[in-house]
Amino acid sequence: MVSQNIVVIAGPTASGKSALAMQMAQELGGEIICADSRQIYQRMSIGTACPSPEEYACVPHHGFEQLDPRENYSAGQFIKDADAYVQEIQARNKTPILVGGTGLYLRAWRFGLDDVLPADPQIREKLEQASLEELYQKLQALDPVSAEYIKPNDSVRIKRALEIYGVTGQPASKLRQTNWNQAPRVHARWILLCRDKKELDLRLQARVAEMFDRGLLEEALALREYLGTNDPFERLKTPGYLEALQLADGLISKEQALELTFRRHRQYAKRQVTWFQKESWWNS
Repeated sequence: MVSQNIVVIAGPTASGKSALAMQMAQELGGEIICADSRQIYQRMSIGTACPSPEEYACVPHHGFEQLDPRENYSAGQFIKDADAYVQEIQARNKTPILVGGTGLYLRAWRFGLDDVLPADPQIREKLEQASLEELYQKLQALDPVSAEYIKPNDSVRIKRALEIYGVTGQPASKLRQTNWNQAPRVHARWILLCRDKKELDLRLQARVAEMFDRGLLEEALALREYLGTNDPFERLKTPGYLEALQLADGLISKEQALELTFRRHRQYAKRQVTWFQKESWWNS
């Protein structure tokens, strides 16, 4: 799929992506596509800063709050979904606008993934029988590059990387590197939003305060009740939810919850900035 009539807006959390996407959608007659790994889930609208009901009503949005939080999602599925949304929007002579801060999804959509493989039940069953510590040690041995960026407690990504190795006989990191050195599969107008560090900190502090004011505590409690305390996909560890639940359980104060949430969002924003700075945005 090759088209110049696509806009992609990326950048760290709280950098103003959604506001710019709304403005461009209204000016260009566009429709907005979610490129955020958390905003795709239901029951998490406040903690993931999903569009408001007014924004949904003003401009067509696609892919937001569509998936049950008990289900998993992947970069491969994002490619398929984004392609479908783009084609549908272009068929209406509208401009597709992808917006989000999940760099892996955007890079995968831009270049494609060689490791977009269906799950293998037999391999997955064997992986489920081993402890997470054993699986991570195996990942370190078979695919040390992936092990560097996958956290030791990230069971979903650890198992998926090992599953890819089991199916293909090659490390997932090698497959990605091979494909990402190729020419882009799609062409678009790529916009990377950058903010001064102090300005971004102020925006993050304001966003965190707004989330708690809007009912993040109640949303986190409802999400925990829905998922149960055993959350295999770690939705409850998303920045803000963990702190809100600690507040609800009397483990920390409101001030501590706000500060800890801010710090985690700032750390996440820093990782996003580092990722996007490595992208060749001007070559798309």
